[in-house]
Amino acid sequence: MSDTRTQIMDAFTEQLAATGYQGISLVGVGRSVGIQKPSIYHHFPGGKEDLYIAVAERYIRDVAGRISAALAGPGDVTDRLHALATVAAGQHGDAITFEQRIYDTLPLVSAETSEHVSGLYVALMLAPVTRFFADARAEGAVTGEPEFLMNAFLHLARAADLTDETGPARVVALFLDGARPRGSGPA
Repeated sequence: MSDTRTQIMDAFTEQLAATGYQGISLVGVGRSVGIQKPSIYHHFPGGKEDLYIAVAERYIRDVAGRISAALAGPGDVTDRLHALATVAAGQHGDAITFEQRIYDTLPLVSAETSEHVSGLYVALMLAPVTRFFADARAEGAVTGEPEFLMNAFLHLARAADLTDETGPARVVALFLDGARPRGSGPA
């Protein structure tokens, strides 16, 4: 990828995070890179929507790579969930806001682009975690529906305060063991 193309994507990413898709100005993107608007179309012939696709793909592939590495790591289910919680913890703040901006843009782009980006998100970020839970269930390490477990775990990990090093382990323990004392029945 050319430096100019990367710089355009970086500037677009900053504007998307700051203002959302509707607030992005290609003139402003070009200004921050030091190029004119027509130069953006040289690199991204579809303009704003092509830039959105490129930026969303880059983000999804980056996070998906970290998720895959966490799930393929050494150890048992607990160890790999700890690694996954650590990845999810890295998604706080600006990253979560950016991910939300990607999601919020879906109704503003063509149906084809929306389907492409959401399909990539599901295939690369959610499906591997769902498969992990399906495998863990088959091994008897967890019970429950894999899709529910995937959603519950990712939401718990993202919502928890994981600023200290014990945070991911505490999230995994809560997820696997629950909050109820051992031996106690339903409330």
